[in-house]
Amino acid sequence: MAPIRKPTVRKECQCSICKSKTLGFDRVSVKTFKRHQEKDNHDITHVQTPHEDTCDTISSAVSEPVNQEEDSFEFEQEDVEMNSELRNLNDTNDILDIRTRNQPFSETDCVFGPEDNVQYTSDTYEEKYEDESDVEMDNDEDSSLESISELNLIHRFIVISVALFVSLYVVDEGAVILIAIINKILQFLFDPFRLPVSVAGLKRLAGFEALTSGVKKYVACSECHAIYDNEAAPLCCTSPNFIAHGVRWSELHRLQYFDIVRCTIIDPMHNLFLGTAKRMLERWVADGLIDDKKLVAMQKAVEKVVLPPDYTSLGTKIAKGFPYMKADEWKSWCLVYSPVVLRDVLPLPEFKNWIEFVNACRYFTKPSVSEEDIEKGHKCLEEFCKGCETLYDLDLLSPNMHLHLHLRQTMIDFGPVYGYWLFSFERYNSVLKNIKTNRRNGFESTFMRQFIEESWKGDFVRRLLKPMHALACFEIFDKFTTNNNNTNTNTNTNTNTNTNTYLSHSFSISEYLEASQNLSMIICGNEPLPPSALPLKTRPLSFMPKHEYDCLVGYYQAAYKNPQISGCKDVIDDSPFVNDWIEMVKSVDLLGQSYKGCIGTNGRGSYIQAYFTERTGLEHAYVGEIQYLFVHNFRPTVSSLTYRNPHSSQHVFAFVKWFKSTSDKTRELEGVELLQDEFYKQDFQSILPVHRILLTVAIVDYKTTKNVNKKLAIPLPKKIYY
Repeated sequence: MAPIRKPTVRKECQCSICKSKTLGFDRVSVKTFKRHQEKDNHDITHVQTPHEDTCDTISSAVSEPVNQEEDSFEFEQEDVEMNSELRNLNDTNDILDIRTRNQPFSETDCVFGPEDNVQYTSDTYEEKYEDESDVEMDNDEDSSLESISELNLIHRFIVISVALFVSLYVVDEGAVILIAIINKILQFLFDPFRLPVSVAGLKRLAGFEALTSGVKKYVACSECHAIYDNEAAPLCCTSPNFIAHGVRWSELHRLQYFDIVRCTIIDPMHNLFLGTAKRMLERWVADGLIDDKKLVAMQKAVEKVVLPPDYTSLGTKIAKGFPYMKADEWKSWCLVYSPVVLRDVLPLPEFKNWIEFVNACRYFTKPSVSEEDIEKGHKCLEEFCKGCETLYDLDLLSPNMHLHLHLRQTMIDFGPVYGYWLFSFERYNSVLKNIKTNRRNGFESTFMRQFIEESWKGDFVRRLLKPMHALACFEIFDKFTTNNNNTNTNTNTNTNTNTNTYLSHSFSISEYLEASQNLSMIICGNEPLPPSALPLKTRPLSFMPKHEYDCLVGYYQAAYKNPQISGCKDVIDDSPFVNDWIEMVKSVDLLGQSYKGCIGTNGRGSYIQAYFTERTGLEHAYVGEIQYLFVHNFRPTVSSLTYRNPHSSQHVFAFVKWFKSTSDKTRELEGVELLQDEFYKQDFQSILPVHRILLTVAIVDYKTTKNVNKKLAIPLPKKIYY
């Protein structure tokens, strides 16, 4: 059992420091109150010459009796050190500095870590946080340093690099040691420059304090939400709006165009996944539709499910009864797992009703939605709510289900849910939660200082290095990099760099989105890639296997409509020649959606869907497995140029094996496609330009009632972040 902590007794302090507060005083602990009073009394009574003051203090200390020999020795040693310091002092300021060296640091100095090697006790931390004065006590050695803008390039680079490294990877004690090591190295190199010996001084010199200088702590009234500076909030609410109407005041009420009902956003994360999805599962368990035996069977049915990279796997949580489920796990349950496993668990009416909710989630969670998608999702939610009225007891219906019918208007007013649902806010809450605060809560200014510093480090460095000429930095970065490539590799790298630069500048997001859906659009594979995909991290050149190389030659002949394009087995003449050298790519990031090959991986990100035109002239979406991604350089002759960018020779492809489709449409209701557990024969259609990828797909192994192995494919919306 945790010990009961006694409440801290506070007193009103009106010392010279606390008088600067808004109320003219500050409530501090008894220990802090005594320290402030002693400091004021010390300043008032000791008005003599600093030399006399110091000498009197020393003489009074000498006159005190000493009981132990060890204490006597320590005192004599301190006396000798103090006298030696006094003999070297020439003015009053030096003695005053000695007095203040052992005083506690201010809040600003301690935001990013304690100075030097001082070991803080719990009482010290209590005083530091309770006495958050605005008086900043500068370190002697740090205050003498010039600003970073006045340093030369090498010293500026050292300061920024050490400050970033310390703040990201080193705790405070290790940071002091690292700074001492850097200073010792500078001494060995006969460089007169030295880093500040404290973490706070280092970050002050680097300019990090400018990021958080405007952070203040405010207090909000719990009744009317009025904002007060620091702790100047009144004891009771005095807002006339709350007293007269019981309405909490907000500055948004001053806006004439602000509709408090329509302008209130419904969060789809809580409304759909943490709300209804969780509530429905609890009802099925309470009604006996799902028991422990069925949970185990459901777990076995999805043991080998392969999800896209941005979906969270449930692992063994289904068999354990869905314990401690988070929002992204409920999302995976709704969109992937439930359509697969609930078909044989729930009665058909309840299952069909649940699929209406799943289809609504599929429409609403698309990164890019149309008005037609919004209308379809709204109709699905209407049918789901109506079905709940007839299939379940009325106590299942809740205000949260009523809010489902307002999601349509929310999306019309504010756009796709990715712009305002709380997944990103919850992630930032996790970041704030992991900030070290010595196990103390409620220090908003400390949280925000650390958060702002972590969030804007990249922007700060880019802004600081922007005025520097790029060539001036080469001498520094060349010392940290080595280049063992030969001339041919360098030439190839330069070519790829130039091509990547061109591709990134001419990219069009509208053409990219159209390429995966419009088969009449000519796509050859050398179209501009999104900036997120560049630079491509290619592997060394390798030979393409013969049967796959034949597919590549056939693809070029079909894409460029030139049967004269020749390969290695043909006689080389004036016709365009396709070499068999390729550069494999581990992964490609297309607008936030990552794709990988299945070779050497767990398969996540390798299952896709793409459109093809069948012999009947109809378009059909086929599901395939990416074997590997690769880059190939090919330049056809001028007579065969039928594509958009004739001067771009770099083609980015995925070599895909396509699953054989079936005529079984029994799972079409739940949006699941039934596939055979085998692939089509490889041909030129196995070469797929990455622009043709339509959707990501989750794959599940499935056995029919006749014990035949099949595959279940669940198409999922892909990310579109630009």
